[in-house]
Amino acid sequence: MKRLASRFAALCLAVSLCCSLLTITASAELNAIQKPGEYVGQAQYTDIVTYINHYAIPSFVVNGYPMVAVEDLNKYGFDVLWNASNRTLRIFRNTSKIYPEPIPVLLPKDSQLGTKQFDVRASDIKVYINDYEYQIQGFSAVSGYTHIYVGDLTALGATMYYIADNKAVNIWINGMSIAEYQRPTSTKPTAYNIPVQQVAASEMVYYDYIDENMPEWARATVTKLVNKGYIKGDSSGRLRLTDEDLRYFVVNDRAGIYGN
Repeated sequence: MKRLASRFAALCLAVSLCCSLLTITASAELNAIQKPGEYVGQAQYTDIVTYINHYAIPSFVVNGYPMVAVEDLNKYGFDVLWNASNRTLRIFRNTSKIYPEPIPVLLPKDSQLGTKQFDVRASDIKVYINDYEYQIQGFSAVSGYTHIYVGDLTALGATMYYIADNKAVNIWINGMSIAEYQRPTSTKPTAYNIPVQQVAASEMVYYDYIDENMPEWARATVTKLVNKGYIKGDSSGRLRLTDEDLRYFVVNDRAGIYGN
């Protein structure tokens, strides 16, 4: 029988966060999977940052509980497998992923702190940890992503604690490199000195930003499409483009479909 992942770590964190958040309401029932579409709460802008081995990861806090996107965990030492036929996501720890591909994180402006970012609802996508041993709650907030409570990663052997002085939620996993602690700002994301890694041919690669990670031959086309408003990122500015997307856009651009 499926078992729900423990919420003990998340509950402990909620108690610690109460001194930092403007408002903490009672959490939704944590010992049952909520119905798809059920309202969970508001994500508010916060200056609390979530880290995995000191690498910042995009997150938000709802009712005192930090959430992260399941899909983002692919870049932080985990494998995430999507099954479209039954709409499930499975999360596994991948010890071969020694170095992460951290996503740039920016803090909100002071004027945004405590204000509404978006509504969060229970997702119809089922999320499993450790090959169906645990079913955990998935949430719908940002289009194209499924979110979970970060405390659910403790079911994969991670440890979690909150450091009030740093306003940091720290997740620690074995087998992945550890960065020097850095705090992002509202204008400059953290930058890490990570060795260049060869990505396995079978691993899906996403290009979230027009930077040195995106193939040079595609940057001009993607820049054009972004400037024209044909491509838009999510609330964090991530484009989520694949190699197939890039080839499709570039071919069309060379054919003159997008104009000058």
